[in-house]
Amino acid sequence: MSKDKVPTGKIERAGRFLRTGAKVGANYVTHYGKKALLQNPSRDELQAANAEDMLAEFTQLRGTALKVAQMLSMDNINFSESFTGVLQQAQYSVPPMSAPMAVKAFTHSMGQAPDRVFDHFNPTALKAASMGQVHEAKKDGQKLAVKIQYPGVADSIRSDMKMLRRIAPTFVKASAAEMRPYMDEVEHKLLEESNYELELKNSQEFATACQHLPGIYFPQYLPQYSSQRVITMSWIEGVHLRDFLKTASPATRTQAAQTIWDFYEYQMHVLKKLNADPHPGNFLFNEKGEVGVLDFGCTKALSNELYDDYFDLARKGLFEDKVETERILRKIQILRPEDKPAKVDQLMSLFSRMIGLVTQPYHTGTFNFGEKRFFEQVNEIGIEISKTREVRGSREFLFINRTYFGLFALFQQMEVVLETGCKYRDF
Repeated sequence: MSKDKVPTGKIERAGRFLRTGAKVGANYVTHYGKKALLQNPSRDELQAANAEDMLAEFTQLRGTALKVAQMLSMDNINFSESFTGVLQQAQYSVPPMSAPMAVKAFTHSMGQAPDRVFDHFNPTALKAASMGQVHEAKKDGQKLAVKIQYPGVADSIRSDMKMLRRIAPTFVKASAAEMRPYMDEVEHKLLEESNYELELKNSQEFATACQHLPGIYFPQYLPQYSSQRVITMSWIEGVHLRDFLKTASPATRTQAAQTIWDFYEYQMHVLKKLNADPHPGNFLFNEKGEVGVLDFGCTKALSNELYDDYFDLARKGLFEDKVETERILRKIQILRPEDKPAKVDQLMSLFSRMIGLVTQPYHTGTFNFGEKRFFEQVNEIGIEISKTREVRGSREFLFINRTYFGLFALFQQMEVVLETGCKYRDF
């Protein structure tokens, strides 16, 4: 596909989503056909094939599709390492729109061509992401980064989500009815993320609130050169994770990861508002182990009740009290009024084991994210949960869970041991 040919029409985009679903369906047919012939095919092979087909189509669609691919790439519960490993390419490898198209998009949003706004503007993108791409510019001697949203991305979100609702059960193995509230939450967040005026506001608020934290740095945001589809900020130096890991010493790697953990702990427990998109492409790293944060498009605010409900699950010894465990699991919609006693026992066992596992970092005080067995256990229980063909829990937890599992996946890549005890509350 040409760099200028970003599908924007509903029919063309719908066709690509349906084609992706058909390819995945064919992969399942092939997989079960081999099983019928006693060829003992690997489930990892099936998931890798599904991921490759998704990546090929979703990278070209960009926008909603690519954002979903990035989210799935950090899901170590429902998907194998073979699946997430392929989709991790979606964090970096995105074809940019061409220079003329970028200039046209900027001019349409800002009302002036970029060479009228800036002293210098490079029309060739330096980085492309799911919803927009970054260009270098200069104004009054200051080097700037200008993020321009792909044309049609915001307008296509609702129709894209309609198609994703149709094909999502193919990937997640849950019914459309089970998926509906979670897909609604994803759509709500994507619509927010497509509004760069809201992202600018979020970025300024987070940068101000967190500027005192050691090791974290932020760009300066420039509202006068920003709009609903353009954000301009000062240029900050650093390299992306995969390049950082090639040269960083273990101590520098650990320092950078600890900085990110502490940054998120402050957001979670003090601000009670999260930068809920911790995929590696949103961070820059320097040689001192400091971390630059680039993107605040996806955020999640926690009410006091939501915060308390979420962290009640992390209380040490909770699962020794069956009555209290059942009360909390009912409140957060993991258990439902219609569940029979046998179903209640099954779900309490599954989710107690999963929650007990993923809250270990808070209880142990230090945690080795390079320990492969931890992630294997998470995946094993995740497979058990997925076999129920149900999606349980409040939709309000979706992006909080995404944040934590995204951080875990990031730290797994960094192979670090971190200080994970919480200084803001007791567990």
